Amino acid sequence: MNNHVMNGDGFGVGWYHHNVVVDAESVSGSPYKNTLTNGNKEDKQHKPTFAAVFKDTQPAWNNINLREICIAVKSDCMMAHVRAASPGSGISQQNCHPFKAGRLLFCHNGRIDRFSVLRRRFLAEVSDEAFMGLRGTTDSECIFAIILTYLDQMKEPSEVSPIYQTTPFGHKRLVAVIKKVLRCIERVVEEANLPDYTFSTCNFSLTDGESVVVTRFCDRSSNVPPPSLYFAFGKSQSLYDELTNEEPAMQYAKQTSAISSAGSGTNLDSMGHATDTTDSSNSEYEERPVELEYNESLPGVVFTDVNPTTASFVVASNPLTRTHTWHPMPKNSVMWCNRGSHPELRLLKRRKATMSYM
Repeated sequence: MNNHVMNGDGFGVGWYHHNVVVDAESVSGSPYKNTLTNGNKEDKQHKPTFAAVFKDTQPAWNNINLREICIAVKSDCMMAHVRAASPGSGISQQNCHPFKAGRLLFCHNGRIDRFSVLRRRFLAEVSDEAFMGLRGTTDSECIFAIILTYLDQMKEPSEVSPIYQTTPFGHKRLVAVIKKVLRCIERVVEEANLPDYTFSTCNFSLTDGESVVVTRFCDRSSNVPPPSLYFAFGKSQSLYDELTNEEPAMQYAKQTSAISSAGSGTNLDSMGHATDTTDSSNSEYEERPVELEYNESLPGVVFTDVNPTTASFVVASNPLTRTHTWHPMPKNSVMWCNRGSHPELRLLKRRKATMSYM
């Protein structure tokens, strides 16, 4: 729900290439120089640290360069976005997702309601360093700048800025900053005294190439559902075969039919209701564990039996294949997956001021 049927206002693809040759001397005098190597010559020559991004304002299905790049690039972490521009935001490459800083990639499906009215309030949350990186006019890029600002505030004094960090952040740090940003959005909207019928939707995707964190969230979820979000987790080759073939193999369809008749994928639906989001303006989010449906997306092996080192984790606004089981994320939830590990899901609820509730 809430997803556009036709997204033709541009697209972007971000990926990590682990064979990029990095020469520290070529960036002499830049903040990157001391972060490229730990004194190991071999490490200096082959250190995968930064993401690459390709964007255009053409529809994705009509771009010849995208097709050529796709057949020549291999990556174990990718992020893609097709854009439906919010009114007044403008169509340009700078406004296309994903947004990048160092090794971080960020996408947003949704909108901050009345962003033109709130823009100055949100920019007040952005550090000078993150502000210098703003190139477009979207609410999504502004949110990413706030993420970078909060990550910088969370780091140790001796650590490098997140804009130049070349090591993984870890899912705990990324989850923490996403929750802090969600609270910031609610706080800014509350302080602006917008009409009750306004709402903001925040389906976020944030990755450092080793961890992926996604949210499905709406600040008025009791009345308005956030845009849909689904995930699949299973054998990489099975998912790859189906994603790259127009017609799924018959054996996959038969296996999925058997899985569906057994009732897979129902547990998440039963927990997909909204949680209490009314609280004082100074509260933050805590997590409540959610038991995932223990069926692999295909061919029916339980999650714990799936070898995570050879599995793929795919998240999309709508199911991308016909035969794999795509699990719907409950509203107001956060999910993450670390390389080599099984995905984890949490419902988000507001902390109460009373000890009995906490």
